[in-house]
Amino acid sequence: MREETGAMQIFTPEMLETMAYIWTRSSVSLIDVRHQSIYPEQPLRQYKMPSSTLVYAYGGTAHVQLNDTAFAMERFGLFHGGKGTLLSITPEEAALRSYMVLFKAETPPFFKKDLQRLLEQVNPFVLQFGYAPSNPVWLVYLFEQMIDNWSRTTAMNHFHTKNLFFQSMHEIYKDLEQEQPSFLQPDPVLSAKRYLDEHYMQPILFQDIADMFAISGGQLTRLFKKREGKSPQEYLTMKRLGAARYQLINTNATMREIADGCGFVDENTLFRMFKRYYNISPGDYRKKLGVMMQGYTIDNHSQRLYNKKGLDHLVKSRRDGELSMFGQARSKEMIVAAAMSLMLLLSACSTAAPTSTGSSSPAPASTQAQMTVDVETNGAEQGAQTRVVQTPQGEVEVPMNPKRVVVASIAGDLLELGITPVGVQVNGSLKDTAYADRATGITVINSFEPEEIMTFDPDLIIVDNEKKLDSMSKIAPTIFLTWDETVLTKEDRVKLLGEIFNKQKEAGQAIEKYHNKIAEAKTRLEEAGLYDSTVTVLGGTIQNPWVGGNVYGIGKLVYDTLGLTPPPAIEKDVFTLGEQWGFPSIEVLPDYCGEYIIYIGDGGDTIHGIDDFGSNEIWEAVPAVIRGNISYLPYTLAWYWDVYSTMAQIDRIVDGLIESAQG
Repeated sequence: MREETGAMQIFTPEMLETMAYIWTRSSVSLIDVRHQSIYPEQPLRQYKMPSSTLVYAYGGTAHVQLNDTAFAMERFGLFHGGKGTLLSITPEEAALRSYMVLFKAETPPFFKKDLQRLLEQVNPFVLQFGYAPSNPVWLVYLFEQMIDNWSRTTAMNHFHTKNLFFQSMHEIYKDLEQEQPSFLQPDPVLSAKRYLDEHYMQPILFQDIADMFAISGGQLTRLFKKREGKSPQEYLTMKRLGAARYQLINTNATMREIADGCGFVDENTLFRMFKRYYNISPGDYRKKLGVMMQGYTIDNHSQRLYNKKGLDHLVKSRRDGELSMFGQARSKEMIVAAAMSLMLLLSACSTAAPTSTGSSSPAPASTQAQMTVDVETNGAEQGAQTRVVQTPQGEVEVPMNPKRVVVASIAGDLLELGITPVGVQVNGSLKDTAYADRATGITVINSFEPEEIMTFDPDLIIVDNEKKLDSMSKIAPTIFLTWDETVLTKEDRVKLLGEIFNKQKEAGQAIEKYHNKIAEAKTRLEEAGLYDSTVTVLGGTIQNPWVGGNVYGIGKLVYDTLGLTPPPAIEKDVFTLGEQWGFPSIEVLPDYCGEYIIYIGDGGDTIHGIDDFGSNEIWEAVPAVIRGNISYLPYTLAWYWDVYSTMAQIDRIVDGLIESAQG
């Protein structure tokens, strides 16, 4: 079959009739049916469709791209492409749910001349298009049924899956048959970003980009700045500077060569822009960061242990460029002492058999995963400035008293220890989090990328994503601490932080305070008679509701920590499957609604988003809705699971439930 790769935005009645005729006379085989969640921090990038593919995504706004065509999706989007089509889906805020059906249309036999001729005119199996379906809930139902039947693996179930797939295609063609189907319009901002990403090293005329979408240069700038928070020119400059940073560290190219290769007019422009954005000259940046590349040469830390305590990771690359073995050497006397100590150690080890020849094993990743922490002070007698802490990922050398800490996601644990980080990654603004009353001295981290983290000049970095360890460790000592309580409990994490910061007493007090808060909350709930009722954690909208499970997060807090009772449907369909969330359709939502509902909204102090439920007769018949037993927890507060935020959540949840009960 001849493959057509252009995106379609117009379907005439004659074309649709031809496409329907082709579908009815072609041999179509299902290859796979898939269901997954796509998160903002883990987008789907450049997925090459292995066959003709139908994709249905829902649950929020997103940028979607089919080959060179970019779309802006609102809540729902259905996309189709042929084999080899490149698909990218990037959610803007919340996670998206997605279904994917992979199918193949067989080449018609030679005697079907009419079918071959029609396929030359229009091939429905390789067309690219994206649109918002008119009946999104019905499509969710069809795709859920496809997933359910496909997973059962019997021939009868797969036969049913194929029937449902044809139903979904019929629903799609009915939409396309409308006079004005809701096609997703190409996104000028996303397309402009892609163009700049690919052509930043060349001279750019922004009006040429605007002309592609028949808009003015000023309109493109306004749209770009509204979406990205910066102008196209600033985005282009940052792209060029990022490329220049890479060249400065990884090559010995001259400033002129780097300027030419990264799109700058000359080296003077490179110097001026680099200094403006990073407060450091390109030359000084190369000197400061170049030493970090030594980690990839002779001292690459990949050699086997000599013994468990002696030579493993003995040489450390310091942030100011010096190589230190026992903390930061501040005088010639200390350097000499360190050298003599090393010589004695080597001479002693040369006559003894090594005690270990393999890499040390990491601590098991479980809640009870031997979370004891060994702290080894390096040269304390000589007044050294660093020490080694044993973390679940191995030994990390940290400052004796960290002063400039940046942290992702668990800042509240530090606040409970009396430590105010200089930088915190949050969703939105600090004022919407539990940290609002402690915001003095804290700056919000937007991207947690190396160039931004460097501006804080940190002496310790705490990440919640293990993939960040390598890049962040090149800037400052870095520790990975997860918020996932199936791996590390809150109590164990606070104990570990207490050891790292020499605040063991404060850590014990924080844990005691947390347990007292839970005990107090349980007493209040019991006195209000709420343990005799069922409670649902609910979020989303009428088109895409979700309910919380008990794996982690708010659901775990409500059901496991506070001990409240879920409705039987949640216990059966969410708890027993070990899911964090459940996604019931609106038709069965009443079964998942308990006598009290805790609604997780989008932010602020009003029940934003719950209004979408109010216009639905099924929702209005839910007993908890009739009685007004709905309390509210802002999504911006519900997202954080450190002890500081969790105690704020407990107060908000208990107050809301009791107020509803007294209502």
